[in-house]
Amino acid sequence: MMNMLLQNDLLEMNEVKEEFKVTDLKSATWAFRKLRAIEAKVAGINETATEQMLDIKNWADNEIKAYEHEKEYFEGLLSAYYIEERAKDKKFKLSTPYGKVTSRKTTKYIYEDKQAVMDYCNLNEIDAIRVKEELDKTAFKKLCKDGVNQATGEIVPGVRVETVENISIKAE
Repeated sequence: MMNMLLQNDLLEMNEVKEEFKVTDLKSATWAFRKLRAIEAKVAGINETATEQMLDIKNWADNEIKAYEHEKEYFEGLLSAYYIEERAKDKKFKLSTPYGKVTSRKTTKYIYEDKQAVMDYCNLNEIDAIRVKEELDKTAFKKLCKDGVNQATGEIVPGVRVETVENISIKAE
C-alpha cells in the first residue's frame, strides 16, 4: 500500500516537474512545502527501516548467543584432547574431514611502560622511535593566506586555492 502511495507521489512529482515553474514567492512557498512533505516521507521510511534493522540485529544476536556456550564447550574438549596427546607425542596432529586443531608458538611483547622503553632507546641510541610529520593546515592557512607566503610574497607550490559557492536549500 505504501509503495503504491509513493509511486503515485513520484508520478505526480514527475508531472509537476514538467508543468510547474517557480516564478514568484507564492510558487516558491509551494515548492518548499512539497520539499518538506518529501523530507518527512523519507524520514519516516528511514525511521521504519532503522527500527526493523535493529529488531533483526537483536534477534540474530540472541540466536547466536544461544550457541556460544556450546561452541566454547566443544572447543574446550578438542583443546584438552589436543594438549593431552601433544604431551605424549610432540608430533601429534589432530585432523579430520570436519576440521583440525593446530598450534603455533609466537613471541608477544607486552609494553608495560612505553615511556621507559622510549627513554632507554634514546639513551642507548637505538633507532626505534618514529616521529610522525604532518601539515598543520590551520597554521598554514594563517601563515600563507590564499596560497601566498605572507613573509616573502612567494606563491606556495603544491597548493591550489579555489573559491566555491555552496547553495543550501532547507525546508523548514
